Amino acid sequence: MKSICSADHIIGYKESKIAQSEHNDCVVRAIASTFGFEYNVAHKFVANEFGRKPGKGTFGTMAKLRNLNGILGKNYGILTKEAITYPGSIRHQNKGGKPVPITTSMFLEKFPKGRFLVIVRGHAFSIIDGVVVGNVDDGKRLRAKIIFAIKVEE
Repeated sequence: MKSICSADHIIGYKESKIAQSEHNDCVVRAIASTFGFEYNVAHKFVANEFGRKPGKGTFGTMAKLRNLNGILGKNYGILTKEAITYPGSIRHQNKGGKPVPITTSMFLEKFPKGRFLVIVRGHAFSIIDGVVVGNVDDGKRLRAKIIFAIKVEE
């Protein structure tokens, strides 16, 4: 499984004074890398559309993504609940358990091609053609459960 630090993937990240002073900007970086935008463009978009304050996290990301009709002229589709869940173990099913979210490693197997923005509990990152693009450790968090995902329409 391959992963890339978003700082090495995002256009203009290393030159951006805004990026160098930011913290808790995973949604900004995920949008920039998933959609191929410059960091500063994604930063301004998330501040305007999501109400993100500098240095603070982005809250209500899933709800905002459900209500937008695209991001700066690029369309995307929301993956269905069925696409990002599985029935669970036989034991889980026998006890009448509900479907459970798939993990990052399951997502990589199920969706080897495409540009995705994925959300796990409290964090967002990109998966582009089977490569995790995010924080250095995101590629190691293969057991993290995907709770929401969008796919860029190309």
